[in-house]
Amino acid sequence: MAPTNSPTGDAVERLDLVQSGDALQIALHQQRYDFALARIGNEDSVLEVGTGSGCFSQQVIGRCQQFTGLEYDQEACETTSRRLQGRGKIIQGDAQALPFSNQSFSVIVCLEVLEHLPDYRKAVKEIHRCLKPAGQVIISVPYRRRGGPNPHNRFHIYEPGETELVGVFRDCFSHVEVRYQYFEETAFMTWARLLHLRSILGLAAIYRDLTQGTAESIAKLRIGAKPGGLLMNLLLMAGDGSQKNEARGRPSVI
Repeated sequence: MAPTNSPTGDAVERLDLVQSGDALQIALHQQRYDFALARIGNEDSVLEVGTGSGCFSQQVIGRCQQFTGLEYDQEACETTSRRLQGRGKIIQGDAQALPFSNQSFSVIVCLEVLEHLPDYRKAVKEIHRCLKPAGQVIISVPYRRRGGPNPHNRFHIYEPGETELVGVFRDCFSHVEVRYQYFEETAFMTWARLLHLRSILGLAAIYRDLTQGTAESIAKLRIGAKPGGLLMNLLLMAGDGSQKNEARGRPSVI
């Protein structure tokens, strides 16, 4: 992750799937990318809020009719533009004040961005303003039961809690669906983790493997409508019109 400038004047983290050696984060990000990609059609006009270095942009560019990426950091905009090789449009701007007309896009994707903003509510309102009446937004944030800054990651200014974030979206959109990204556990594993007994019960290696991103642990990452196991990320799909939220020809759990 390379630090770059943010709207607060501080630095922000950025994961480049091509250059990163963090197997777990690569798997988590790609699973969220696949979730979003499955819900984008070749007639869609897509806005990606927060392109970073363009890893998702590069994957979605050939799947939609029109692509626009917005990124606050100039260097990241340039990196994304190089990756897209002149395809689509990359604009430098602030997610809290989107430089687009009302109802401009049929799909807006905002993955792992809201937690970096001083006021994520402004961004949600701006996303709603720029979404077409029958369009949909797909967002993801780190999972938290209650909102707050992340004491272990200074780049996450404020991570919204589940109930709080869902409430903000329901204030803006008439239709909101919730999905959870999690590491699959047995009931015994969950019980041991919540009681801080993993080491005593000989389960520490399982979670060490997860941190290291072993193939066996990555195979247990899920996205589903019901929370289960070790919750890692929260995903929302929202809109005001008819929704196309289920993946085309794919199951609802990835």
